Amino acid sequence: MPRLPHPACAWTSNLLVPGAGEVLLGRIILGSVRALAWACLAAAAIYQVIFAPASDSHLAAIGLACLAGGVYLSSQVALALGYRARRRWLQDRNRDELFKAATAAYLQGRLDEAESLLGQLLKADPDDVEATLQQAAIARRRGDAAAARSSLCRARYLDDESRWDFEIGRELAALEPQSQAGPEQK
Repeated sequence: MPRLPHPACAWTSNLLVPGAGEVLLGRIILGSVRALAWACLAAAAIYQVIFAPASDSHLAAIGLACLAGGVYLSSQVALALGYRARRRWLQDRNRDELFKAATAAYLQGRLDEAESLLGQLLKADPDDVEATLQQAAIARRRGDAAAARSSLCRARYLDDESRWDFEIGRELAALEPQSQAGPEQK
């Protein structure tokens, strides 16, 4: 079972360099990009204050500092949300059995039961990409293209590591014939 870094280590590193805590959680690319963006914005703001003090307006330095602060705050929020989701994922031992039961019910055509089980999963962890994707498949199978598209958009938003892009694309492609068919063809 994968382990999370100690919270003090993740938070301390993220406070010193925004994005470093995300790297410790395994979001290497997103954390690195956030760290580089913060470093560049902070350096540019400091440069404006130290080496360009003759300018009448410090508007550029203030703008750069605000952008750097925004990146800093977004990094703290992203770490909190990511840590919460990963901790719930690791602590919930019942999740896999519940998801297997939901998948089996879906494959056997018991859509109400599958939807109920997925609702339990999403209540425990609203950031569960797999359950959201399965919920979209159920909505598509029922012919509710709007609900399916909404669930797929949510799944794409939650899938920050792009592990589910193929499945999300496949489900969106399966929705196209439904949306192109007119009301008389349904």
